[in-house]
Order: sequence, then structure tokens, then C-alpha cells
Amino acid sequence: MSNYYITTEATSDYPSSLKEKDFAIIPMSYSVCGKNYDGDTEKLTPKEFYDACRNAKTKEDLPSTAMVTAYTAKEFFAPILKAGHDIIHVGFSSKLSGTFDQLCAAANELREEFPDRRITVIDSKAACFVEGLIAYYALRAREKGASYEDCVKLVEKLSNQSCGFFTIEDINHLCRTGRVSKAEAFIGSTLHIKPILHIDEEGRLIPVTKAISKKRAIRGVIELAKKTMLPPEEQMLVGIGHADAPEDALFLENAVKEDLGVKNTIIFDVGSVIGSHVGAGMLAVVLLCKDRNV
Repeated sequence: MSNYYITTEATSDYPSSLKEKDFAIIPMSYSVCGKNYDGDTEKLTPKEFYDACRNAKTKEDLPSTAMVTAYTAKEFFAPILKAGHDIIHVGFSSKLSGTFDQLCAAANELREEFPDRRITVIDSKAACFVEGLIAYYALRAREKGASYEDCVKLVEKLSNQSCGFFTIEDINHLCRTGRVSKAEAFIGSTLHIKPILHIDEEGRLIPVTKAISKKRAIRGVIELAKKTMLPPEEQMLVGIGHADAPEDALFLENAVKEDLGVKNTIIFDVGSVIGSHVGAGMLAVVLLCKDRNV
């Protein structure tokens, strides 16, 4: 196996069931109901987190997140480099967080400390398992013997050819994080409108369309995926994500297999960091696409 690590952040929602080797995830901190969690030694299960969100009674109880600092990134990367490994890092979209800039700053300092080692930080222009899927393909390429340079090129390519389509339960979460106006959120909540969003070519999470029920929103997510996806035989893995909505995720997975003709799927939990911004009930389809234009 090539002597380099693949790394990413907790925002990738990478399923622990995949049990990858020479792979590491930078934990990210969050708070909910007045308590802070470092995402590593102190963290909530997805079920515990979303229950806490539902029980939030004040604005201060609502979840919030913090970006990874350059110091934290250095502390994370340094032991890997010291052990003699190079690093390819699949980073959270620079359009959604300052984390990417902090990682680049850490990498620049570490190159001076470890001149014989390589560390490349790549903007995935993605979030959630869209980011994770890129890491997944990089890991599979490394298993097949891809060189460091070839794996970097693959990650850069897939940063433009990985798509995620999402629907959320409560539009007010988008209002709180600045994705829609208060007026739009009020109208959407009143009419029970479910927004459908995706990660665009610049790495922003943007609304694409709306549906007036969960079933129609799920159908809309599938239709968007079908419109943009690469052929089923090129899909090594398709992700089905949910924020504490396991029954809906199973329904979505079956529909994806039937309508999109893909065989290999994995259901993943939308973790606390992404979940802080989208809330319980989110559903997602993540796969490879021709490009991110919708």
C-alpha cells in the first residue's frame, strides 16, 4: 500500500462501519443545550444530539459549531507526518467555513517542520457525505496502488463530480443559518414547504426547489439525482443520509435502488456538526455526477 494517509473532517459524516485503514478524521466541536462537546472524547450519538435539539427551549439552547483552528489541525496532522506518512486531506468547503484556510495555514507550517513529508489540503467544495464520498473514492484508489500524485488529481477531479441533494424537515433552520429569509421561513413553515438543496459548483449549499410534502420532496431529490448522475455502473457507492429519520432513509434507499439502478448503497447518519445547521429530519442522496450544474 502507498505510504500516505487520507484524512478529512467530521463534516464528512464518514460512516464508521467502513473501518478504513490509514485514514483519520479531524473531530469538530459543537454545543447544544448549553453544553460543549469536543467531538472526540466528549460527544453525543446522533440520536442523543437530535433529541437535545428537539428539547431546546431557548435560542441559547440551539446547537452551534466551531471551525477547526490551525493549532488543532497541526496537533492532528503532526503525529501522522512524524510516523513517516504523507497526507492528502479532503477538506470541508471553503465557501461554508473558515476551516479550510486554517488547515492550509497548518499545512504550510508543517511543511517547514517536516520538509521530507508531503501534505496536500484540497477544497472538496463539499459538505456532509459529499465530502466523505470523495474520501471514499480516494481510499479505493489508494488500495489499488494509486500514487500520491494520482490520488491528489483524483480528489481534485471528484471535487467537481460529486453531488448531494438534500431535503430538510424544518425550513426555520435555514433561516437561522442565513440560507433563507425570515419571511420565506415563515411562509414555508405555514405551508409545510420542504426545501430541496444541493452543493453547487463553488461549494455552497443552495436551495434548488421546494415541495409541499415530504413524499414529494423525496421524489424531487431522486429526480435531481437522476438528472445529474453518472451512469449506475460508475457509481461505486451511493450514500443515503438521514438526521434521525431511519425509516425515511430506508424508504429513500429503496427508491434510489429502484429508480436510479444503483446496487451499492450505504445509509449514513448526518452528524452533529452538519446537523446543527439542518436539524432533525434531513434526508440526502450523495453520488457521482457529470457536474454540479442543476
